[in-house]
Amino acid sequence: MERNISLVSLLCFIIFNGCLVFEADAVKSQRSEKLKLIHRHSPELGHNPGTTLGPPKNSEERLKQLVQSDKARLHAIKRRLGVVGKANDWVEFPFRSAADMGIGQYFVSLRMGTPAKTFTLLVDTGSCLTWFKCKYMCVDCSSVEEGQRYFYPNQSRSFKSIPCSSQECKTIDKASTLVTCPHPNAPCYYDYSYLDGLNVGGSYFNETVKFRFSNGQKKGLEMTMGCTDGLNQKNRFKTVDGILALGLNPLSFAVKAAHEFGGKFSFCLENHWIIKSESSYLVFGAEDQVPNMQFTDLLTEESKMTSLYPIKVTGISVNGTMLDIPSYVWDMTDRGAGGMIVDSGTTVTHLVEQAFEKVIAAFEPSLSMYNKTKGNLDYCFNAPPDGEFDETRVPRVALHFEGGAKLEPAVNGYIFDDSKGVKCLGFTRLAWPQMNIMGNLLMQNHLWEFDLANKKVGFARSKCMLD
Repeated sequence: MERNISLVSLLCFIIFNGCLVFEADAVKSQRSEKLKLIHRHSPELGHNPGTTLGPPKNSEERLKQLVQSDKARLHAIKRRLGVVGKANDWVEFPFRSAADMGIGQYFVSLRMGTPAKTFTLLVDTGSCLTWFKCKYMCVDCSSVEEGQRYFYPNQSRSFKSIPCSSQECKTIDKASTLVTCPHPNAPCYYDYSYLDGLNVGGSYFNETVKFRFSNGQKKGLEMTMGCTDGLNQKNRFKTVDGILALGLNPLSFAVKAAHEFGGKFSFCLENHWIIKSESSYLVFGAEDQVPNMQFTDLLTEESKMTSLYPIKVTGISVNGTMLDIPSYVWDMTDRGAGGMIVDSGTTVTHLVEQAFEKVIAAFEPSLSMYNKTKGNLDYCFNAPPDGEFDETRVPRVALHFEGGAKLEPAVNGYIFDDSKGVKCLGFTRLAWPQMNIMGNLLMQNHLWEFDLANKKVGFARSKCMLD
């Protein structure tokens, strides 16, 4: 999700510059907190989040929804050109993957306030402001639209407004914080406008978020977030209550929580195409060592896009043969050209034309028995249904990263059902110069760990089963 650069720094939804202060206990055990991530098409939601439509009627409608939402996110990403963690408790939240609606890719349940209430938030890995639909200082706080849910600050004993006259307000984010200050105790206001048309306005606040450990114990941490009382396109948030920010920025929810719980966070992306009742986990902190975890460095020094997760690709291979892709394609510049970002908020993997053409050329001999046809993606072909489609004919793709790590996605990570009798390759072409984006479908069936303290990202094949 992206904000208009005239209002804020791109893709950095700042939570606050008021630093959190965490006091470590004398002795801390290894525990975990999990947020529930809910698949967008899960029966648990009843209908598509943020819309009034029912679930997609078929695979063509489903893929079309994913591709359309990717377009908005890609437009935002291409417009925008460290945390020292400490060993601590680790916490985990059940969650399920969700199709990107331009704001986030996952749903989580978060308990906040005193007494604590549960809110459902979209997870956005490319932003830094966690905000809630909110009713604060309203004339008639009981007047709400049907189906809308809100956070009511006046009902929480731990809610703390940020005065517009405070130093905290002045150091939050000059680009997005409004200078409006009618009187010293008035709230510190913000206004965000996103490139996909979403606009949110409201005031910053401090509030207690409840973390539940795996051993049943609880802990509350004061976090700085946004109370959004001005929101256009409200129908997009009918089934969710706001956004949980996981961007790579010291002000994001992920960075602050990781700082308290071990300097890292992780999540397991289950098979996107299978709707299950089980959940995977969003984990803050260091869990038990995962076998076969591979790591590569986060290129935070090379990139000015501090809210994203850039990594260095060394090449792409198909059936074990490295493709002849120019090396400059993987070199990230400060102008946003080249390189690759890991973005769980994008569905399909986007490759610049120099890489895209080589990948397609490597696939075509094996798929030549199928006629090319039009679909929602750039390369689609006529093929029999899954029960008759021979996956052994599909070439195996691998992405190679600096340091020797190699991602070998499952076939369903890059061959998608588009409509009856039509399948598509899960790659889209980008004109040069732009950056490459690894989407969540290529990441699925893997556990991903973002080690912010050591500036690394790791992954390991996993079935994402609950313990």
